[in-house]
Amino acid sequence: MKLRSLFLAVLSGLAITAGFTSCSDDDDWDWSKEGSKVEMSESRAFIINEGSMNKNNATMTYFDWQTNQVYNQDLFITQNGTMMGDVAQDIIVDGKDMYVIMSGSKCIYKMNTVGVSESRMSIPNDLSDPRYGVIDGNYLYVTCYAGYVAKINKKTMSVEGKVEIGKLPEYIVKYNGKLYCTCSGWGADKRVAVIDLKSFDKASYFDVMDNPDRIIEVDGHIFVQGYGAYYTYPWGELNVSTGKFNELGNCSSWAAYKGTLYLAYSATDWSTYETNTTLSAYNVKTGAMNNSFFKGAPAELGSSSVYGVSVNDKTGDIYVMTTDFVSNGQVYHFDSNGSFVNKFGTTGVNPRKIVFLD
Repeated sequence: MKLRSLFLAVLSGLAITAGFTSCSDDDDWDWSKEGSKVEMSESRAFIINEGSMNKNNATMTYFDWQTNQVYNQDLFITQNGTMMGDVAQDIIVDGKDMYVIMSGSKCIYKMNTVGVSESRMSIPNDLSDPRYGVIDGNYLYVTCYAGYVAKINKKTMSVEGKVEIGKLPEYIVKYNGKLYCTCSGWGADKRVAVIDLKSFDKASYFDVMDNPDRIIEVDGHIFVQGYGAYYTYPWGELNVSTGKFNELGNCSSWAAYKGTLYLAYSATDWSTYETNTTLSAYNVKTGAMNNSFFKGAPAELGSSSVYGVSVNDKTGDIYVMTTDFVSNGQVYHFDSNGSFVNKFGTTGVNPRKIVFLD
């Protein structure tokens, strides 16, 4: 983008966001002291838009989750004066810090809570593409495509250790002193690797399904989702005490809140390119599936591809993100009871995840 275009885009964004105000009783927080060029509310949320591989077009979208006002420019370039890079894979909030993992660009940004970059860590070549991360104490643990989980010091942003787990690992969660990571192998693996956080020296394994992808912990239960042998997107529960995996259905994206898994299943017929999407809610404690939890959604959501689901942990509201893989994504907002609230566009392709601050 030329400097003149960037300047005009920033001015336009600033004008649009003139109405963003703090909705908190805490008057100590000041967006300008954080180095923000955009007036922000304390009730702010950030979407990472993955972008397209090798296009250098990953972006961030900012919106106020109380008023639903959206800043319609790429927040990252506004705050930092440069493009974010290639394929934004994950975003993690840790107190007053945010970490964005960039897979294609092989780096991790450490930002403050208004999206201003404080440092950019390049991932060593022997680890290859970083994928997803989780925080434990002073460390950020990140899966890397060379087959490792890297242990990164949050203060120095340097690698202090690594454990080999299997080729092309994906998602990672922390539970009961252990890390659980899916080993996809792009279809050549079917395991979940387990690493003890104290020793951090080797992995043990559980078999789940072919090409596992997502993993999530909900109230002491571990759930795994993957592509399966025939790309049917199976998901189920892994009993970490017995090692048994119990398949429960089909799901392509999910998020959890207070004992409930919110599931999206987008099935595409690649001969016609027609997509059918269903949404449901699964009670982890009772095992009950509610296929009518989501109500009032626009008809087009049923034929759109869901790329991510996130939940506001302050309110329980659910956000379903869709993509057509070429244009800016859409977000469908439901309240905590599953009723449709509104729809808005993002500032980039392939919206993947939202984090919420206050």
